Amino acid sequence: MTSKITEVQLLTEVGRGGPDAITLRAHIDETFTIGPKVHGGSLQMVVAKAARTALTALTPPPGLDGGDPKLAEATAAMIPVAIASDYLTAPDAADVDLAISVRKRGRTVTVLQVDAVQQGRTVVSSSVTMARPDTGTPHHSGPNALDGTPAEPPSTGITLDGSPIAEVNHLGAAIDLVLDAETFPMVRGETGEPLVRGWIRPKGLDPDEYFSVLVCDISPPVVFNLAMFGWAPTVQLTTYVRRHPAPGWLRFAALSTEVGPGMFEEDHLVVDSTGTVVAQSRQLALIPAGR
Repeated sequence: MTSKITEVQLLTEVGRGGPDAITLRAHIDETFTIGPKVHGGSLQMVVAKAARTALTALTPPPGLDGGDPKLAEATAAMIPVAIASDYLTAPDAADVDLAISVRKRGRTVTVLQVDAVQQGRTVVSSSVTMARPDTGTPHHSGPNALDGTPAEPPSTGITLDGSPIAEVNHLGAAIDLVLDAETFPMVRGETGEPLVRGWIRPKGLDPDEYFSVLVCDISPPVVFNLAMFGWAPTVQLTTYVRRHPAPGWLRFAALSTEVGPGMFEEDHLVVDSTGTVVAQSRQLALIPAGR
């Protein structure tokens, strides 16, 4: 099924630099913007998809060009499990080239470098670690910020459609997003803890591991609850993908432990409809200048 999410993940090969390097091109339209600039989690989702696509293209089939059958089999099961991105400048909604090189090949872990380039300038530089996702029962699951949160959003939730948030967050054409009213007091003109919970799913699709990457940056900046409003530029964002998500709504919690004078960290926890942890992230961001 075609959706905005699948469209933004469409990649075209535009060049190769030998057996370990390839350049792919994607187009990011204005749907995936916060204000005038590309949403950081959306771009990181494209980076993750590009890494998987590049690894497939750059892995010799068994028996061809010295292809290792065991390596090819292991590679086929890999997904991006860690994406560490440095945001050098804010990307625009336009074509973006993904210059990808393999830094390490392995049967357990493979590492790629992915640089997102616009107009000859690297805008986001990422290291992407590929490995098999987790399956089965965890050895330990501790308490977390989503304990007691229902699997589906309540009628009291704040939807993106028709909300003032949609004036800045333009992803409504691609996602269904509901924020927990209890943890978003700013809409009532109140303040509260730097914690936001919500529910999200892609329109017309079940979530997958790439969509989970987008979700790891979906919350409005949690410092909004402290009456610190405006753009909170991302300095660095690291996302961990733990599992393939089950069909249905994903739930997320975003929170901060330390809001400093100039920077704050924002952690996302994402669980699927079964309550299983599917992704996590930590972002270092600047305090909004508009505070």
